Amino acid sequence: MRFALVTGLAGVLLGVFFATGVLGGGDGDGQPVVPAAAPTPGTTTEAVPATGPSPSPTPSPTPTPSPSPTTPAPVSGPIVLRAVTSGLCLGTDGGGETATAELAVCTGGPEQRWVANPVAPDLVTLTNAGHGQCLDVEGGSRDDGARLQQFGCHGQANQQWRLTPVGTGPVLLVGVGSGRCAQVRDGGTAPGDDLVQATCTAAAGQQWTLG
Repeated sequence: MRFALVTGLAGVLLGVFFATGVLGGGDGDGQPVVPAAAPTPGTTTEAVPATGPSPSPTPSPTPTPSPSPTTPAPVSGPIVLRAVTSGLCLGTDGGGETATAELAVCTGGPEQRWVANPVAPDLVTLTNAGHGQCLDVEGGSRDDGARLQQFGCHGQANQQWRLTPVGTGPVLLVGVGSGRCAQVRDGGTAPGDDLVQATCTAAAGQQWTLG
């Protein structure tokens, strides 16, 4: 009697299990129930900040050109050299060789005119139009105070001159052999004062106008 009751209860429980699908019932396809996959969240795209226009490059400053060196004044033919400080002209104390170069009252005569003969793009010799002698540094000296004279033309460095402008008017009379400038001895301003060479300072006593 008790065994029959237990067997009947077991049959009822099995029927319930199959009815609810616990033991493969339910849909009747015999496949285990697989839980649905959780939905995949959408891919988030990181926002890219908007790029503004590229700034224009700052132009490089234009370099300031270096000032050009002073160019010697072009000369040719006979010229008159007039001292700025006195207004007197460059002449000589005679017509012979070794005659001293000196200041003289301007007359426009040939003994006060000097023929500029180019020997290089910026160099000349100066030949006295009246005497045919060249302006010369005595003995080819390189010393301050060396006397200027006229001498037979040979075209060496102590007879070569560079006429270097001072501003826009006068020039310096620079001896190529010594690198020194022609001036009146001791800054004299009287007729007969003789010429020497001295270290170039571009002072008024070393300036000459061309006429």
